[in-house]
Amino acid sequence: MAIQAILFRNLKAIGFGLVFAMTLIGHAAAKEKITWGLINFAPENKSRTDLARELIQEKLSAYEHETVIATIPRITSEIKNGSPWCWVGALKNSERESFSTLSIPFIFTLPQQIMVRKDRLPEFTGKGQLSLETLLQDRTLLTSIARSRVYSPTIDALLLRYPPAQSTSSIPEAIQMLLANRLDYVLEDGGVAAVHAKVLGQPDSLVGLPFKEMSPYILGRVMCPKTEWGKKVIADINAVLRAERPTPRYRSIVEAFHSEDENRTLRHLYDDVFLKAE
Repeated sequence: MAIQAILFRNLKAIGFGLVFAMTLIGHAAAKEKITWGLINFAPENKSRTDLARELIQEKLSAYEHETVIATIPRITSEIKNGSPWCWVGALKNSERESFSTLSIPFIFTLPQQIMVRKDRLPEFTGKGQLSLETLLQDRTLLTSIARSRVYSPTIDALLLRYPPAQSTSSIPEAIQMLLANRLDYVLEDGGVAAVHAKVLGQPDSLVGLPFKEMSPYILGRVMCPKTEWGKKVIADINAVLRAERPTPRYRSIVEAFHSEDENRTLRHLYDDVFLKAE
């Protein structure tokens, strides 16, 4: 009986030891998770921002990655609340800097244009050089802005001064309304607008027009919460970006879905603007 008791105690100790060891292994194997908010900039999530996000996820192998399709208001709300969410696609402004940690630029692209239906092009080209301020003051023309979206300091100031009567929650919604003549114009990336118009069954039906207040280019950033976790994640993302942005693979991501004329402009700016931007 004494021998049996000793054996039982030894087996019990071994069992506890195995459980403890497995627990330690489990903790060691567990990864911190980043939830990535996805905006439907392009169908099937294959925009330039998605290609860049996939590269960042690939390089951040120490993290577990989850993607969630959501609106800009939902994503910014999660980040404001300190949830472990990040968004690839944010433009920097003082309001966003107050509640988030922003990376160095992960992408740069040409600015949004005034998108109109081709069959209404003479209405807009007949105005001479287009001015967004003038268009916003004309209340006979309807436009819409995406809730919580940032365009540029100049454009954002104009939208605050002359707020459009309507707002939308997604790019497809705005393009659909434009195609249906429920909106007269929208501010959007020309390539993005064209892709959505094609998906909606109206390819080559939209045209983009430059305007007086448009920026020469746009710098997009990754946005995470303004927490210790968010700061650590952004530091890791910045390390990836500094290593990858000069590579041919990353250059091809920046050039994706642009026309050859647009890419000539981007290549001219890549080293002197994009790689030096902080």
